[in-house]
Amino acid sequence: MEYIKNIVVIGTGNVGHHLVHGLFDTKIKIKGIWSRTSQNAKTIAQSLNCPVISSIESINSSVADLVLISVVDDAIETILSQLDVDIPVAYTSGSVRLDQLPKRKKIGVFYPLQTFSKKRSIDLSDIPFLIEASDPSFAEELFGLAQKLSSNVSYADSNDRYQLHIAAVMVNNFTNHLFSLAKEHLDKNHIDFELLKPLLKETVYKLDELNPSEAQTGPAKRGDIEVIEKHLSSLAGRTKEIYRLLSDSILEMYK
Repeated sequence: MEYIKNIVVIGTGNVGHHLVHGLFDTKIKIKGIWSRTSQNAKTIAQSLNCPVISSIESINSSVADLVLISVVDDAIETILSQLDVDIPVAYTSGSVRLDQLPKRKKIGVFYPLQTFSKKRSIDLSDIPFLIEASDPSFAEELFGLAQKLSSNVSYADSNDRYQLHIAAVMVNNFTNHLFSLAKEHLDKNHIDFELLKPLLKETVYKLDELNPSEAQTGPAKRGDIEVIEKHLSSLAGRTKEIYRLLSDSILEMYK
């Protein structure tokens, strides 16, 4: 099978930024970049020596083998409505179902299950890429493209991808918010957040050997209500509510 060789990327947010650079490094030809913010497109295009796409409507199958859409979920359908119906497209969302979008001959999902920030470089080689497509042969093409970036590629239907996205929000976005609340608490007490980093790392490392329920520790796991109440007395507002809610959840789980 002739795999994808030429790509146009729509979107220059965190995910699009990393994917376009990763694909460029694999010798995939980036035939153009489009962004709602033209300066972002210009910046990436200059670094990759590729053109800026001024109009989505100008993209067709003679320009690229694939249009990779990496925009916010609410904008995907709008972008699709502006593209030639015959050009193959894939989007990078974890939560948008394939059957919710207008039918096309070749439409698929190219979902990297990872958190991305432009200011931090990341190794794509072991990131899970989840692939789905309306057409089996197109799914195979997207699978082959993902294998150029990562050794961890698998097929996942819309429901599995959606459930994984929920779990990903919990383990990444929610935990990072807890880090922010913890840092705020320490800042108020003039204590260095750096002291927590070895603990944060070990919390993740031990999941290589234990499942999360086995790895749980702390006052709520022990049922130590006295310590929990002392901690609550030192907190206020939303942080206090979250501490109590999570403690109650742990108490309920381990009884």
